[in-house]
Amino acid sequence: MAYDVRAVANYVLDVADGEGRGISNLHINKIVYFLHADFLATFSRPLVTAKIEAWTHGPVFRELYHQFKAFGESYIVSRATCIDPQTGQRITASCDLTAEDETFLNSILPKYIAMSPGALVAQSHVRGGPWDTTWNHDNRANPTMKISDDLIREWYQKTAKH
Repeated sequence: MAYDVRAVANYVLDVADGEGRGISNLHINKIVYFLHADFLATFSRPLVTAKIEAWTHGPVFRELYHQFKAFGESYIVSRATCIDPQTGQRITASCDLTAEDETFLNSILPKYIAMSPGALVAQSHVRGGPWDTTWNHDNRANPTMKISDDLIREWYQKTAKH
């Protein structure tokens, strides 16, 4: 089961808070991207349902960018929200991770939280990787700059070191 990207981001922010680490908008987008990539490589299924786009500074989830853009480069001090389909009210996005998914995320999340946003951007920009292939698309039609799950899974299954 894939999760709402805002709920996964909130999970990351909660873990980071527990470790006393601040997370910026750029940082959260890269952390969730790499969690998604590792998840795809390991389980051959997506962690999140959101589309990933190639932007100048790497992979971005539009939903996360817009939720947290008011913080600029500062640390995020709130949580992403969504509309409750039953009540129509805005609520904090949350998900009930399966035990297996939570164990997996907790095994890799600390390394990404500890990395600087710049290091994550550099890692996401690796030559031949999903962002690079999408951003430098050699005149193939890709107006939305969507980075496909297939491209991510194939790359990280080939290059994963865990």
